[in-house]
Amino acid sequence: MTRMALWLVRALLVMAVPLALWRLAYPLTDWAALALIPLGAAIWLGFYRPLLGRRRAELAVAIRPESRLGFWLTGRLGAALGATAGVVIGLPVLAWAGLRSQGLVLGLLLALCVLSGLLAIMAERGLGRSLTAPYARVMGQRIGSGAAAMIGLIPLVWLNWAVIPVPHGITGMGLPEAVSAVIAQLPARGTWLDEALGGFAALDTAKLWLAAQYRGAAWVGLVFSLDAALVAFVTARSFVAVLDFTRQDGAT
Repeated sequence: MTRMALWLVRALLVMAVPLALWRLAYPLTDWAALALIPLGAAIWLGFYRPLLGRRRAELAVAIRPESRLGFWLTGRLGAALGATAGVVIGLPVLAWAGLRSQGLVLGLLLALCVLSGLLAIMAERGLGRSLTAPYARVMGQRIGSGAAAMIGLIPLVWLNWAVIPVPHGITGMGLPEAVSAVIAQLPARGTWLDEALGGFAALDTAKLWLAAQYRGAAWVGLVFSLDAALVAFVTARSFVAVLDFTRQDGAT
């Protein structure tokens, strides 16, 4: 238990510190994005090593020891592509959530991280009784993060729907005006980062505007659920990757 707690604390620090620095520094400079590089590297390695281990196990069964294919088919390319996809999807979502989420949501996301880590470790250990280590590792991470995201989805939707108020300024505007007003609140530095965050701001504002205009419609709740599901699954899966990176026994 002590070792597990140490793993979780280290992973939380690796995840939370870069996002906190990013949140504090972004209003001042675009160089704040540099704070996200260590987090991106940790996520990449946390995806890459388990994927590589599983791929090597598959190739060990599929390729004869004397075959020259073993020199070319190492599994590194597929693992690298999978890890890159995890970073390309996960890091922007985490950056936006870290920048714009209110305190209650941030607290819930931290709790979701801890839960996903615990469930992933438990699932990996349970599967390890029946599966070889590379498969137990990958499947345990997916099962643990997926289960945690499903559990965290309900309170996350509730917070965004019932607790966090819709900004009054957008209730009397049309959708284009509301989106423009929110984007105008971001630091206008004319850089690629402005364009990227402007896209997230537009989607977030559209969600809030729909909630203000069509509060009683069931389909608006579906929009909130899809948005919360994206954040929950990305947060849980990314944290489990960071946890794998920080574990001392995580090397392949």
